[in-house]
Amino acid sequence: MKNPTSSFNSFTFSNLRFPLFWQMLVAMILILIISTGFLWGYVQLNFSHLMQKQIDTFANTITQQTANSAAEMLMADDHLALSAMLENLVRTSDNILSISIQDDTHKTVALALGPAPKSHANSDVKADVKADVKADADDSSSDYQASIIFHTVQAGSIKLSIDNSAISDSLIKTLRALGLILLGIVFLAIISSILIAKKLTLSLKQLQSTTQQVAKGNLYPDLPSIKNDEVGDLVKSFEHMLQGLRDKQSIENKFNAFLSKDIAKDILSDLNKDKKPLKSVSGSVLFVDIIGFTQLSESQSPQHIAEILNQYYSLLHQVSKIYWGSVDNYIGDGAMLTFGVHVDDPKHSINAICAAQVFIRLSKALNQQRLKNKLPELDFRLGLHCGDMLAGAIGDQERMQFTISGDTVNVAARLCDLASPNKLLVSETVYQHPACHSLLLTESSESFSLKGKAQPINCFSVIGLAPRFNRLLMQQENELKVMQEYV
Repeated sequence: MKNPTSSFNSFTFSNLRFPLFWQMLVAMILILIISTGFLWGYVQLNFSHLMQKQIDTFANTITQQTANSAAEMLMADDHLALSAMLENLVRTSDNILSISIQDDTHKTVALALGPAPKSHANSDVKADVKADVKADADDSSSDYQASIIFHTVQAGSIKLSIDNSAISDSLIKTLRALGLILLGIVFLAIISSILIAKKLTLSLKQLQSTTQQVAKGNLYPDLPSIKNDEVGDLVKSFEHMLQGLRDKQSIENKFNAFLSKDIAKDILSDLNKDKKPLKSVSGSVLFVDIIGFTQLSESQSPQHIAEILNQYYSLLHQVSKIYWGSVDNYIGDGAMLTFGVHVDDPKHSINAICAAQVFIRLSKALNQQRLKNKLPELDFRLGLHCGDMLAGAIGDQERMQFTISGDTVNVAARLCDLASPNKLLVSETVYQHPACHSLLLTESSESFSLKGKAQPINCFSVIGLAPRFNRLLMQQENELKVMQEYV
């Protein structure tokens, strides 16, 4: 039974797609948030400390000056003067909540009250002075104390309570202004980050679209505009790579013009090797030859002969391509076609026969056209054999040729020489091949003695394919129509 958690375990965060645009935007926003947070905390801490230091300096100065001024009056028990001095001091400063003077027995001899702290503006004033001062000594106030010294004798002490709400108000206003400034900076930075990230990712998306076009075979896509930055360098490198692919494609096209596409593909598949080693393959070899070509060459101009060969070779190339074969070699007025040699094909023998039958029908259509133009007809011989053979490059490093060799090739060439005009002669090996068994309509078998063969070989002239072989017959008819239009 399938483990229900297996799919969950196979999931990893690396499978998540996180576009580069959002990566850059999130990274920039995080940097902004962290930096502004540190800046906010630093300013708040230092500004609060600075304001508190100024208040402490102010309170300590007033306390000490008042203590110095009250020394003589306290020693003279002039309580009225002390009270007047304290009242005058409270009137001149809005930040003083209370100020009191105690004698050496800690008895309050003078007291002046300022406005209550904002947090206690509506609180009742207590009758007891000490309780009142204590009630106001909360977070919004700070207490300061100094000794009253008269000629080195401590005559008493002075206590001062300062309202801290000014610090809080100033700090709040400053932080609000700083917050608005930081929010503006963050907003502008986010907008700038979006524009920068969008501009950068737009070029990368265009380059991504270009790579998709190249993957589909378009080697001339529209490239993003080249700019003087890293993306521009990337576009330049990509353009150089495209030029290399175009050069490679041009080489392949030239290669395919001189060699069969399958052979060219096989050679180009591994450019690190000097040459493809010979390998044993199993397939079918079809030889096609023009009858009376020597006499025809005597009566026709070289230009006309070249036109005949080009038309004839073109037909061979088309029929071989339809049935997964390839033209391996042109031999004067003849040609060698292979099936199942470069590409594995278990039905190589029947495909070779189909290609030969289509070619024969096309050559008849070609002769009708030549008769209309008052040109001599062209007759062909075709020989087919199948079996094992060697395929690969022969020669040295400076000059090599891809070729097919072996007894199978030799037998196919001999059968071509023995074939009747415009007929395909196949060996018994082809006739008995599993792909051809009971699918061929042939004339009676004939036995031929071939040069280099100790035993005669039974051969069959193919008339056509069995009627019940409907699929291949329909395919032949369709390809015949295409070829006739081409001709």
